[in-house]
Amino acid sequence: MSLRVGITLGDPNGIGPEVVLKALGMPGLPADVEWIWFADPALVAAQAAALGLAVPPVALEWPLAPVEWSFGAGTAASGQAALDSLNLALDAWRAGAIDALVTPPLSKEHVPLPGFTGHTSYLAAAAGGDALMLLRGAELTVALATEHLPLAGVGAALSPDLVLAKLRALDAALRRDYAAPAPRLALLALNPHAGDGGRIGPDEQTWLADVVLRALREGLDVRGPLAADGFFASKGYRSVDGTLALYHDQGLIPFKMLAFHDGVNATAGLDLVRTSPDHGTAWDLAGRGLADAGSMQSALRTAVEIVKNRRATR
Repeated sequence: MSLRVGITLGDPNGIGPEVVLKALGMPGLPADVEWIWFADPALVAAQAAALGLAVPPVALEWPLAPVEWSFGAGTAASGQAALDSLNLALDAWRAGAIDALVTPPLSKEHVPLPGFTGHTSYLAAAAGGDALMLLRGAELTVALATEHLPLAGVGAALSPDLVLAKLRALDAALRRDYAAPAPRLALLALNPHAGDGGRIGPDEQTWLADVVLRALREGLDVRGPLAADGFFASKGYRSVDGTLALYHDQGLIPFKMLAFHDGVNATAGLDLVRTSPDHGTAWDLAGRGLADAGSMQSALRTAVEIVKNRRATR
């Protein structure tokens, strides 16, 4: 059976269309895939010409009005175009017209929806499921227990049941999506130095330790809670298949330092397969032809990998 992957537009004023154009023109993409780009053909042609790139021979779907765009800064119009493309792709997925979705970066502040915090939560609501934000690179895989929250709200958002559920979801995603037969997991601590025996906080010695015990009783292979700085500095991520960070920057800063050029943001836990490059709109690079498409190509490859792994285990 052929495999169909949809690609959204992202914010047209950023580097999203550029990295899609470059990634689709790079050698080594799977040959048994039909790529469907939910983008305005006139915009694609104009940006390709402006950047000196070829328009790839893929299907372009855009049954809407032409998109207004201008390199370098998000606008209400560019945010609306990003949302329109995302909704077109979701409609196609619901109709069975695509098997997976790859999403270039958009600007959350310019998407015209109150409370919009990013692709992950929006797709979870649209696809119906409990999403896990999972970042995957050549050297490490990091998942997040909480996502786009202010740091002051992290403690209140965390609970034993939530962290245990995220560990279960990480284990399931590694098995189902990445064919890991017996995933080894690491759980990061909440406080510096894992609380220093309770002197910097009691969480590690109380409820986080209990979460690890509960997970072990369920048959999950989990170690922790581990001090995040020492874990990453000692390359502890190399001895596990996946790491659960408790808040956004705890996981994303080391991940982007180690995997910025090939890292992929994958939404696990949904029937919908969705991947994305691990960078933003990069307004300062837009229109200059300097954007690195490595992460986008990895996102395309990973979407195909996940679909094939899921089909193999049906």
